[in-house]
Amino acid sequence: MRKKGIIARIVMGEAAKEDFSSAKLPKNRTELFSYMIKHKLLKIYKNHLLIALFFIPLIAWGILTMEYTDTVFSADPNIGITYLVEYWVTAYVTAIPMWMLAFVGLAGGLNVIRKLAWGDPVILKTDFLQGIKASGKQMALVGVLWGVVFAIIRYGIDWLGFYYQVFDDSYSVVFGIFLCFFLLAVLIGITVYMACMCSIYNVNFKQLIIGAFKLYFADCFMATGIILLSLSPVLILMLIGLAITTLIAYLSVLFILLGIMIIPMFLVCQHTFDRIINKKDYPDYYGRGLSYGAKENKENDAIVCEEELKNIIQNKEIETDFERVSDE
Repeated sequence: MRKKGIIARIVMGEAAKEDFSSAKLPKNRTELFSYMIKHKLLKIYKNHLLIALFFIPLIAWGILTMEYTDTVFSADPNIGITYLVEYWVTAYVTAIPMWMLAFVGLAGGLNVIRKLAWGDPVILKTDFLQGIKASGKQMALVGVLWGVVFAIIRYGIDWLGFYYQVFDDSYSVVFGIFLCFFLLAVLIGITVYMACMCSIYNVNFKQLIIGAFKLYFADCFMATGIILLSLSPVLILMLIGLAITTLIAYLSVLFILLGIMIIPMFLVCQHTFDRIINKKDYPDYYGRGLSYGAKENKENDAIVCEEELKNIIQNKEIETDFERVSDE
């Protein structure tokens, strides 16, 4: 074959030395996460900034209530417990609408993350707004549900903490505190699965809650570990309990971490979706962005093409017979 001339090379570009193949895709979602951070970090950070816009009221409210929190919990426990209900309403109940707004932003951000993870082309602003349009209302309901249950669990933790200091320092109270933290971890896991399901599947809210509950417990140990590991920089800073570390946690989420933390959470949900749902019911979604998914989809496409070819041949034979009969 004659080599292309210089004009052709300028216009058309050089031919690729190797054809694209599924073998070049990441083999698992750990490699996919590394690939996304290495090759798509700029888009990830721009997506982070868009999500962060919706989190500004929530984080600002958290920073503004820090002094009030310090006043309540640094006071004598006998005095602090009398302000607990007022503090709880101020810090957590009033934050529920802000959680709703934040989850609307997550609807857009998860749509962008999904397309980046699946290797689809991304137009950032368009895809972000499309995600809000497609699942923003449902994600707002998820945000309200999260805000309500989170507020209740936090009240239980804080009330048991004061009760331990003021009335009863028995092991049963300590067990109650640990039980509340366990419920909080489960709540985080189920909420993550609900959010990721919203960004992919078209289900009603009841199906969303039931489905997320079942899917989370199908991979609860791995999912909880990865979700808590993703949140660990923030959780560690928050658990230290100092005002400066809490402020650093809020600011790091707002300016750096938010758009990156949600990627491992999305990927672990995708692992569960592939294992439980996609391979059987949504083969087009199975292994998207991974080498085994590309191979599977290629085989499925080949089967579909073969069936279509058979149908075309059969239809052609029928038409030919019909034409021959007409001529006769």
